Amino acid sequence: MRRSTAVRAAAIIGVVWTATLLLMLVEGDPQARDLLREFVGLSVLAGAIAWATYHFRVLPRRESFEGQAKDAGLRAASGDPRDMLASGFSMFRRAASARELANTAWGRWREREVVVADYWYVSGTNTARDDEQRFMCVVDEARPEWPDLTVVPAGVASAAADAVGLGDQDLESERFNRAFEVRASDRRFASAMLDARMMEWMLAQAPGVGFEILGGRLMVFEPKMRSSIDDVARALGRYDAFLKHVPRVMLPSSPGPAVDAALPER
Repeated sequence: MRRSTAVRAAAIIGVVWTATLLLMLVEGDPQARDLLREFVGLSVLAGAIAWATYHFRVLPRRESFEGQAKDAGLRAASGDPRDMLASGFSMFRRAASARELANTAWGRWREREVVVADYWYVSGTNTARDDEQRFMCVVDEARPEWPDLTVVPAGVASAAADAVGLGDQDLESERFNRAFEVRASDRRFASAMLDARMMEWMLAQAPGVGFEILGGRLMVFEPKMRSSIDDVARALGRYDAFLKHVPRVMLPSSPGPAVDAALPER
């Protein structure tokens, strides 16, 4: 469920409950006044918590994201103006009780059209967000000739399990097979993309890094660091580094040469 949907549902429930209590009060119910007083108190408390969360947690993250996007020459907006959650990527379909694309940036970066998505979801049925998972996702829409391919860290195999038409793929590297779940619509393409150089690079990345190709669109994703102030630059750098490790023969329509990008150590 998207957070915006949950907020709307809570607002509707609040209005209905308030109307019910007012009707009880008008009809002379002796408990209505006390119930209404308690409900108003709880509503004020919930509103104060929501205000504090927005001003001390959401707003600083949004301002940081917008500043980083501007530095990269991208346009930024809150929410999901590019409708990325409906794009079909398995990252956005992992089992979750709540999910949201908090911020989006898009535009031309190093001769490539990209979208940067600041995404979070709460796995399972936990609605407290104490196990919130945050990711930075960079999407490149310039690979129409590539078949669908999903490479996710082992342990989140369910993220790719429902990818329609994709089959399991085992590679020659047992170490890579243990570390990643690979599903592909074209086994030859997957083997060519995941050559020895690419697998070594993937294995050297921070836990949680992966990529997906869907409908000719490429997504490279990585976990977002809670205390980081350079998430956009970091994500763009890793995306650029990923392209550097794609076998040259597979980039006939590359919109521009890959550029070296030094990634900060985690």
